[in-house]
Amino acid sequence: MHPNDRKARFSLAYINAVASCAGFDVVEPTVDIDSVDGMFIAHAGRRPRLEFQAKATARDVIGDETVNFALPLKNYDDLRRDVMIPRLLILVVLPEHEDDWLTHTEDELILRHGGYWHSLAGDPERENSTSVTVHIPRRQQFNPHALRTLMNRIDEKGTL
Repeated sequence: MHPNDRKARFSLAYINAVASCAGFDVVEPTVDIDSVDGMFIAHAGRRPRLEFQAKATARDVIGDETVNFALPLKNYDDLRRDVMIPRLLILVVLPEHEDDWLTHTEDELILRHGGYWHSLAGDPERENSTSVTVHIPRRQQFNPHALRTLMNRIDEKGTL
């Protein structure tokens, strides 16, 4: 498998683990057409839904305040659109060496490094030709608590 494909699969495994701990299902479309790799589904309240685009990188993208990632322009445009179901970018940052991505013992399973979420809803159109650098605040870590908070917000307001 190509290294980029391994990163993509690992990022989806990470996202599924977070969703499972938060109590949500993840549905993955057969084909990624609108920059949607999956959707979180709640089975309580108003049954909120949240679509996501998963990206993974092993580059040094973590700054003091933000995680900076060059997002392809097509994904940027798809994620900023006014759509019925809110969308997120989830960026999973991995160690450079694949052997460091995961550690397993009888007592624990450690996935490194972690994920960050960002909503591009309403962001402006850009004239870039290939990519847009997205600055994700480091406080927006993608973990079970954050996912529950996002889904509760959608359940209450219908949007992020």
